[in-house]
Amino acid sequence: MPKEIGKIVQFVSTSTESFDDAVRKAVKEISGREKGVRGVDVKRMTAKVDRGRILEYRVAINVSSEY
Repeated sequence: MPKEIGKIVQFVSTSTESFDDAVRKAVKEISGREKGVRGVDVKRMTAKVDRGRILEYRVAINVSSEY
C-alpha cells in the first residue's frame, strides 16, 4: 500500500559540466540522506557566466520522499 503522506524538501546543486549533471549530483547526494526518494521537480535553472562563458550551472529542485 502506498504511503499517503510524504515530504518535499528543496535543495540547490551546482556543476561545472551541465544542468543535467547538477540534477544527477543532487539526486545521488539526497538519496544517501533521505529515505524513499520518489521524485524530483526542477524549479529553477540558472548559470554563473563570465565573459560569455558558463562557469557554473545551478539548479534548485524540490525532492519528494517518504515521511
